[in-house]
Amino acid sequence: MKEDLLELICCPACQHGLTAVSHERREPEIWTGELVCTGCTAVYPIQNGMPRLYVDDERWQPKAAEAEGWVTFHKDLGIYEVQTNAVDLQIPYYPEEPWRSVARSFDIALQELKLTGQETILDLGAGRGWAAKQFARRSCRVVALDVVSDENVGLGRARALMDDAGTYFDRLIGDGENLPFFPEQFDLVFCAAALHHCANLPLLLQNVARVLKPGGRLCAINEPCRSVVEGEQRTLKRHAAHELAVGIVETRPDWPTYEQAIAGAGLCVKALYPALAYAMDEGGLRIWSTLLGVTRPHWGQRPVRHQLVSWCRYGGRRLVALTRGVRMPATDGPDEWQRMATAVLLWAGGEMFLLAEKRP
Repeated sequence: MKEDLLELICCPACQHGLTAVSHERREPEIWTGELVCTGCTAVYPIQNGMPRLYVDDERWQPKAAEAEGWVTFHKDLGIYEVQTNAVDLQIPYYPEEPWRSVARSFDIALQELKLTGQETILDLGAGRGWAAKQFARRSCRVVALDVVSDENVGLGRARALMDDAGTYFDRLIGDGENLPFFPEQFDLVFCAAALHHCANLPLLLQNVARVLKPGGRLCAINEPCRSVVEGEQRTLKRHAAHELAVGIVETRPDWPTYEQAIAGAGLCVKALYPALAYAMDEGGLRIWSTLLGVTRPHWGQRPVRHQLVSWCRYGGRRLVALTRGVRMPATDGPDEWQRMATAVLLWAGGEMFLLAEKRP
């Protein structure tokens, strides 16, 4: 950490300021040492340039288990060891899946955000810090936060990413449900496939809103959104059984769950759509949403057999919702395009792009 990070961070136990003591420097960072709270005198270590800013109690234990789970997960897949010309030095712009999809969503974020380079950004659930690196290369001040400190698959790897790119961002190990920052410090909180790894989404988003400046934004990409007609446990069993088995926190919220948590945190949705819909015009989105059976088909627009398939899908989704007692949420939006995009996420699910703003 650089010394000026002290302007942003606070004690996670009492929210007072911190001072750095007994530290060793490895330019440009304080590499080892301690942070001492000016209020409750709690002490937090700095290791390998990263402050450990969390309260080590029963609330932190699941996060510690998850950090170990990510290491185990990568070892199980045989992708833990760092190789020569490592992929993580190139991501998200690496020409294989899932990184092609991540790169597409990240480019959408850059277009929507229109960064000036003057922003202070929190990369929440940063992993190795690939997004933090990209923001730092665009002259933004960036802090990357994650629960994983591992030198191969966590924020411990971030120094290699920074050195390779010739840039810098601060890194710290902490809890998204108890963010160790003073209020109203960030212009943007960015999450890449991070929200669904939170056990308490409303609490996480309340923390996000607290550290955002008035008018500050939350941007979430590659976030799985479950269809309202599919059960969460069934979805998790199909898509995240391995992760759950090693202790990684996995949830699959549907759009009403996301929407309720966002509104409860005092955030206002500015953009919402499946990532695949970004480049579609209204006509293309109408065809897609109709074929998915998430919006009501119109007779005569396409061949009859296509209409029959669309009506079966449309009626089937709503019949399942009715038999399971699922609330039929509205898909209102400022225009027809937004109504259809929301309907896709609501009824079919998919990979969500979200941009929300803190109300002034």
